[in-house]
Amino acid sequence: MFDFSKIEDFDSHINQSIPNYSSLFSIFKSIAEHYAQPYSHVVDLGCSTGSFLHQLNKNKDTHYHGIDVVDFKNRKKGFQFHKGDVYDHLMSISSKIGHTSVLISMFTLQFLGRTKRQRILPLIQEVIDKGAILLIAEKVYLNDPILQMLVHRQHIQEKRKHFTDKEILDKDIELSNSMFCKNESLLEQELNGLGFKTKIWQSYNFMAYTVQGRL
Repeated sequence: MFDFSKIEDFDSHINQSIPNYSSLFSIFKSIAEHYAQPYSHVVDLGCSTGSFLHQLNKNKDTHYHGIDVVDFKNRKKGFQFHKGDVYDHLMSISSKIGHTSVLISMFTLQFLGRTKRQRILPLIQEVIDKGAILLIAEKVYLNDPILQMLVHRQHIQEKRKHFTDKEILDKDIELSNSMFCKNESLLEQELNGLGFKTKIWQSYNFMAYTVQGRL
């Protein structure tokens, strides 16, 4: 079990676990800053330490929200934090004056489980239909099982630069009980149902998309 008693430990772990994570972070940051509108809401589902919202160049009239079930000690500042269920808080924010212009889900929905994921998708679609852009990143299973196996092996080699074999195995066991990854085609089918999707980033079997409302 990893000890994330410090925010820096958690952020460092994510950077070391997801190949080229810094490039994804930069791409999402650029898009979020471009689409954030005055008097609207920018919402990060599963904000963890708050690093993403903290580093955004903010509009003074835009409201920034982070939602997570965990409240990190010494969490980053610069946004309104909501502790608890992402569905309940997204529903509450969506009912406030002003629409949501940017919705971020950076490796979050895959931890909700099938039932909770299916529950929140219609709400996300409603937010998109009202003018928001969704930025979503997920770990997926590649369509080709042989490619999936080869990519997974290479990912293990990359992780060995930062973690011991025992740490890698322990983390895999932990995630097998809490993370529910979709097949690549099924994820894209799901996103197509929400709006107009565009793949903007991929590293190994980690993928990121934008989803916007259909005109």
